[in-house]
Amino acid sequence: MRRLSFLSAVLALLTLGGLGVISLVDTIDGPGTRRQEREARTPDVPKTLEDLRKFAGQAKHHVVARYAFKDLFLRLNGEWKFGLLGHPDTPSVIRGQDGFLFLASQGTIPLVQGQNLLSVEAQARWKTHFAALKEAFADESIPYALLIGPNKHSIYPDLLPSWITPAKQNRTSEVLALATAELGISAPDLRPVLVGARDTFDDADLYHPTDTHWTELGAALSIQLALKGLGVDLPAPTAEQARLPRSGDLSRMIGLQTVPGPFGPFLPRKGSCRDETGNNLDVSTIDPLMPRRFTCGTPAGRPEVVVVFTDSFGVGTIPYLAAHFARVEYIWTDEANPRQAQDLGADIVLQVLVERKLNTEEPERFLARAAR
Repeated sequence: MRRLSFLSAVLALLTLGGLGVISLVDTIDGPGTRRQEREARTPDVPKTLEDLRKFAGQAKHHVVARYAFKDLFLRLNGEWKFGLLGHPDTPSVIRGQDGFLFLASQGTIPLVQGQNLLSVEAQARWKTHFAALKEAFADESIPYALLIGPNKHSIYPDLLPSWITPAKQNRTSEVLALATAELGISAPDLRPVLVGARDTFDDADLYHPTDTHWTELGAALSIQLALKGLGVDLPAPTAEQARLPRSGDLSRMIGLQTVPGPFGPFLPRKGSCRDETGNNLDVSTIDPLMPRRFTCGTPAGRPEVVVVFTDSFGVGTIPYLAAHFARVEYIWTDEANPRQAQDLGADIVLQVLVERKLNTEEPERFLARAAR
């Protein structure tokens, strides 16, 4: 028995040690995928004593975050628990119907169930915030529209697990009512539009089944409606089914990030995007990765300058906006900043926020302090 224990310990040591050696070699084996590099950048080979000092810390972080075969182990664990046992590996993801996954964290379930309705004080704060937004952009003479990108739960409630009963009235309904009272058609309720579009586009998803974000088609329909409220009529979007480059953020959360990407609606690419240094950017609207500031557009597009203050939901709007405008400035932030928009020469400002952020008790954070 003692010999068996010794042999098993040696085997474990050799296995883990071998993986550790592979991880160390990986530190000088060139960069990985974009997402891997974002998780833990591959350190540069040291050339000076100062570089060598920094290399130790960078290599340690790299090895811990990207231990050899980590993605494979996560995938096998995810496939075992999700595929065979029928439940995700994390409470942050729940399994719906027809292959749909839903986010279960960040207050999404209480929100769809109609919990945490606005208090009288919260209603007053939201009303004051929307009045401040209206005044701030009116002072700069810039048309402004607010797009609350619905949670997937709001557009596909019938595909939620049977134990979740969506409420007819919830916090989102209350906030949007206050927004409409102050901003009018510049704050459209996208939920009924997208729910209705499910019948029109019954062969195309408006949200990725294995991702929290809307598809390019869902985003385009929302942008078309918002711009129409500002007097800008754009043609209806068209899309074709294509295999997507990633499996989705919800898949990634349960360890299935390395499975082949699903099919989804793909809008024609008539524009391009560049970062602040002028480098071209690849645009993937599922589990998106983009810099904090970038510019998109097509030379043949409309001359109005569009400034988009956005979270990750704004990435889905890129194909549609870039195909119709010569210049679209994207700023990845929750704050709308009228002064910054003015400095960028904005003719139109769009603010895109995902619905779950309405759970906040501090709506003032969605407007830059200098503009309040």
